[in-house]
Amino acid sequence: EATELNLVAGADAPAAVETVPPVNVPAGALAIQTDGDALTFDKADLEAEAGAQVTVVFQNTSTINQHNWVLVQNGTKDAVATDGTAAGPGAAWIPQGDDRVLAKSGLLDPGATEEIKFTVPAAGTYQFVCTFPGHNFTMFGEFVATS
Repeated sequence: EATELNLVAGADAPAAVETVPPVNVPAGALAIQTDGDALTFDKADLEAEAGAQVTVVFQNTSTINQHNWVLVQNGTKDAVATDGTAAGPGAAWIPQGDDRVLAKSGLLDPGATEEIKFTVPAAGTYQFVCTFPGHNFTMFGEFVATS
């Protein structure tokens, strides 16, 4: 079982929410969310056609934790997360200007939702991950770009 490391405390900590409202997902968009307060996503795999414009609707359904969604080159999720920790909270725990990062959300407070729009990279397998410190060990999955 994962243990959460919350690096934000005091007045700067995000407010907890009691319930997370449902989100309307536009037709054709990919939807992914956190698995409540567990340190996992609700899906382990996403798929889209290479070269297509896609919208990923990411909802943080946690009532207490901040999360992000970061699409990275295959095999780089842990290194990107480590570099994100060094980048700090001001960078949403994501290394800035990093070629391994292909698409990303901001750092979402509990209950928040964001639409991430991007062009699907070349056919192949990529990874998505939450780079909040310590979350990358259980919050990740595969993104397959089909041809």
